[in-house]
Amino acid sequence: MYFDVDDDGVDNEFLHVVSRELFTFSSTFEGAYGIRSVPTHTEDGIPIRKIYVTNLPPETTRTELFGVFAQYGFIKSCWLRMGDKGPNRTPTPTYAFVTFSNPADAHKALQAPCHEKTLRGRSLRISPADSWHQPAEDADGRVQWRPNGQRVEEIPPPVPAAEQIEKDKENFAQDVDVNPEVKTDEINRPMMEDVNEVEDDRNVMEGYGILDVLNPDCLTHIMSYIPLRDLIRSERVSKRWQMVVQEYVVGIRVYKTSWWQHIPVTLTTAVLRRVLQRVGGSLVRLHIDHNWSALNDRTAHTVGKFCPNLEELKIVGMHTKNWNPLVYGCKNLKRLIFVSCNKLTDSSLVHIVKSDSPIEHLTVANNTHVTGLFLNGTNIRKLHSLSFYNCCSLQGAVLTAAIDSMPNLTTLRLDVCPVTMWKIVPLILKKLPKLEELSLSEYTSGEAYVRPYDNESFCEAIDNLKELKVLNMTRNVYMTNAVLKQVARSCLKLTTLNVSSCNSQRNIQHIRGVDELTQKPYIILKRPMCGPSGGYSAKGVGDEGLSAVFRSCTRLRHVDVSYLAQLSDTGLAHAASLPALTTLIARGNAALSAQPFSQCLAQCHLLEEIDACGCDGVSEQVVEAAVKALETKPRSIVLRLAGTPAAQIKELPTHRLLSVNVEEDRSNPHLRPDFVDRIFDESSDDSFDDLEEPEDLDDFLGDDPYMDNYDLENYENMLEMGLHVPNLLLL
Repeated sequence: MYFDVDDDGVDNEFLHVVSRELFTFSSTFEGAYGIRSVPTHTEDGIPIRKIYVTNLPPETTRTELFGVFAQYGFIKSCWLRMGDKGPNRTPTPTYAFVTFSNPADAHKALQAPCHEKTLRGRSLRISPADSWHQPAEDADGRVQWRPNGQRVEEIPPPVPAAEQIEKDKENFAQDVDVNPEVKTDEINRPMMEDVNEVEDDRNVMEGYGILDVLNPDCLTHIMSYIPLRDLIRSERVSKRWQMVVQEYVVGIRVYKTSWWQHIPVTLTTAVLRRVLQRVGGSLVRLHIDHNWSALNDRTAHTVGKFCPNLEELKIVGMHTKNWNPLVYGCKNLKRLIFVSCNKLTDSSLVHIVKSDSPIEHLTVANNTHVTGLFLNGTNIRKLHSLSFYNCCSLQGAVLTAAIDSMPNLTTLRLDVCPVTMWKIVPLILKKLPKLEELSLSEYTSGEAYVRPYDNESFCEAIDNLKELKVLNMTRNVYMTNAVLKQVARSCLKLTTLNVSSCNSQRNIQHIRGVDELTQKPYIILKRPMCGPSGGYSAKGVGDEGLSAVFRSCTRLRHVDVSYLAQLSDTGLAHAASLPALTTLIARGNAALSAQPFSQCLAQCHLLEEIDACGCDGVSEQVVEAAVKALETKPRSIVLRLAGTPAAQIKELPTHRLLSVNVEEDRSNPHLRPDFVDRIFDESSDDSFDDLEEPEDLDDFLGDDPYMDNYDLENYENMLEMGLHVPNLLLL
């Protein structure tokens, strides 16, 4: 069942506003002291004839309820809600509604002390029923008794002001004993003032409420903090509240099932269906990123049926194989994202990307089955963006053949793909002259014995990318200065560049020593990113390549040059020549000082953010330069200097437009070029105390026949043979 039932038998399907709960509490507390303040009308201005009764004994009957409340007046009806029935369960009453013919009798029952309203030793809790359950009155004052809680509410016609005033005069004359010796004018003057006050009070009571005080924008903002499940369950509070909730639900455009994570309710396909029945018609973006184990194969049918206007769908961690119903139901679906869907295969996607499919952006991440075959055999002219992240089964040859069917492709992301994909990348890029965004990150090969691929063919492919605007090469060992020079010559429209951690991998170096304090031997395994001895001829990205890009690509706005071993102040200083530079990120660079950042602040008048976390040479001069730059070109500037010497200064220069963050260190020490890890030292919790001599490493490495012929001095040869020493962290 969609709605839960509490352990005490109270049906949560009928929720009540906070005022009712406060009234119930006050009736118990104030009744003992004789202090009562009971309303005669609901918030919508309807006279209170029906009262809500709870805390009923398990064996309560309608006759007993009649006996308790008959002393206050004539009872029109008494309805008792019984609990769930079952073969081994006896239905017990949960709550009741008692309806009086006269509102005054209901007012007496509400005002009566608590000791009079007891049944079988229990004190009954009573409160006014909400407007949804109260009988309505027509313009003539006749009560419209509605069966089973169904009624069509009629709005009485407006009474002319003159007739209303005359009617109020008559009522006033009947209630007040007028002295005949008093002049009529002396009576009419105060009487007219009182009538106007009564009319104003009536209008305030009947026409306005707490929901009318807040404007629609404020109500929408408040409701955005309330879970949709609670809003749907609270619709029965009143008709006015139901209209407000329905108006808000119709306006929902984005919904994420992860918003249910804090609620102890398992998201099943049945629950999702009930939710999408209410909000699916207006949804534009839907993220199904809740617990995947609770959803079944009918999820695709549910989304396709109830979300006809959906434009973006993100599925995370679902074991569903068939997604074809999306194509038949969601005719406007443009963006489709699959993350960690283990059962997703090429056959699951072949119908989604057919020639008449509306899909424009497709993303597959963390998958072991997709090879790219689903892209062949169809003419996907609407597909503009194609992204693969950590897809270990992706085949470069298949993807190259499929590129011919995507002539309008402008975005290509091949991140964390197999190393063999790098040899196919140049062939793919030569077929995409309209490419605007390229991402080839996380090509670290993971194995030190893999030699860098010849970048000449890759440079030739970049020469074809004249429209490239975004280039992401994070942690790509094949990114060199030669590649950046080619980017500077060909990609003149570049606006975003990310070359963080683009350092060439080098052979493993081992360093032996003895700790001075503990006198224990230790071994440091280090893969240096640069150095005069050993390794590859290419040294990764440095001053030479970045200077060429900064001089040619004058449209650059976002630059990330973090964790680069070959970067110095000379290369970063050329970034000051970028007139459109907005964001500059250079984390974890030990060779950088405050000078290039100060030059960028002085010459780049659009610069708004500098992130230099973990730079050991950056001082407070950056803050001083930012204050001077704000005097000439006011704008909002954010400086992130955590992990730098500037963070140790207690009083830094301040400015109302300047924000300096010295607490949040965003740099990763493991990505720094100079990072080394001491395998055996005093911080290892004495787990290697028995390894007192370096020769004892033979026992630690295991009984491998290849270990007898190679020691740590010949570790590079072991890697070339494809051998991996267990339990050693290679950095």
